Amino acid sequence: MKIIPIITLILILFSCNGQEESKQKIKNQSEMTTEKFDIETFNKNKVNNEYSFLLESGKKIEQMQAGDGESLIYIEYETPKDPELFYVYKEYHNNGVLKLKGERFKQGGKFQKGIWKKYNSNSSLSEEIDYDKPFKFTFEQLLELIKKEKDTINLFDKNTSIARRNDSEGTDWFITYRKEFGRREVIKVDGVTGEILERSFYPHEDN
Repeated sequence: MKIIPIITLILILFSCNGQEESKQKIKNQSEMTTEKFDIETFNKNKVNNEYSFLLESGKKIEQMQAGDGESLIYIEYETPKDPELFYVYKEYHNNGVLKLKGERFKQGGKFQKGIWKKYNSNSSLSEEIDYDKPFKFTFEQLLELIKKEKDTINLFDKNTSIARRNDSEGTDWFITYRKEFGRREVIKVDGVTGEILERSFYPHEDN
């Protein structure tokens, strides 16, 4: 088997958002958002510019602020309990109006899923980005492939990661998991056809 250098794998897992980006023109320029960040409550409860709490549903809300003045933004993570696989990421303008919203995978890689929406500070929709568009072999189909694997792959294990890329090198999924101590298995799957392109591994120091 071919051993993937650790540096290469890290670049795959944490590649910039633009590598998998597929932009769509806005079909409805008049769409508006009513979502706003509760700045007053946040300011009353923040510690070191962060505030977190639990909802009755068990969903964890984590809020923080970054920057200052005109560049100030508020950030929010809405993380549901397992077995949900995705959390909602949000950014807000300094006036509290929603700026950006979309879903990310909860485990390592944290790829962006589905349609992400961007809004202007006046609440109007400015852009939609469909991160799923290049991946004809969908995440749901990938889950079915994982279920059929000879190895048991626990999606909630901290050592399991699903990442993807869409660039000049291809449109691919990467499943990484621990099969045995000190080693990580990697399955590379074609993001269009669903074909398993490569099985490999790399050494990893377990904590």
